[in-house]
Amino acid sequence: MDSPYKQFGTHLLQAMLTLASFGIAHAAPSIPDGSHLYRPCVVCHQPNAWGSPDGAIPNLAGQQERYLEKQLALFRSGARVDTAMQVVTAHQTFSNQDDILALAHYLSGLDANPKPVTGSGEHLRVGQQLYAHICAACHGVAGRGEQGNRVPRIAGQHYPYLRRQIEAAADLHKDLAPPEMTSALRGMRPQEKDALADYISRLGNSEALLDSNHADGAGKYQTPYSP
Repeated sequence: MDSPYKQFGTHLLQAMLTLASFGIAHAAPSIPDGSHLYRPCVVCHQPNAWGSPDGAIPNLAGQQERYLEKQLALFRSGARVDTAMQVVTAHQTFSNQDDILALAHYLSGLDANPKPVTGSGEHLRVGQQLYAHICAACHGVAGRGEQGNRVPRIAGQHYPYLRRQIEAAADLHKDLAPPEMTSALRGMRPQEKDALADYISRLGNSEALLDSNHADGAGKYQTPYSP
């Protein structure tokens, strides 16, 4: 099996080649077309923008529009660090604000992944309690975020991606996230981070959530808010 580093290098090379051909095709002035602008992103985020099958690369479909605009700008400036994203956003296309707006609008209008990668399904009651205490005030009970304040939708995001973001929130986002959020996440135990990421990955799912480790030993089904 190829190592993650080799796979990353392959994806990055494909993205760079796509960008090279994309630049030629985009040379002629035109009205921004979000679906066309998304082409360099397909290599990693997939044609439907549902992220990678293993859940390491996030779902972008249905994300808050203004949040997407802000993140593209942050990757381009280097304030938010990710090698592949910085290569893509360094392309001249993303120096044009109209193109950024068109791409963000296109992605926000797509249907989110209906079957994100989830965790083990254990300790969901703990995850629900942590979410209510730490996340719901900003991201909403449903996890849909808030467009005006550029708060992202996190409901139904892939568990592996969420788990990685929770683990490294302070380092990845520097001063880009509220300090009360990053300090709360840093203070959590690994099992609590697992539970929180798993619960968020299942938000918006119409199926009941099962906490198999409920005190009564039998497990309890809980149904979170579903759109």
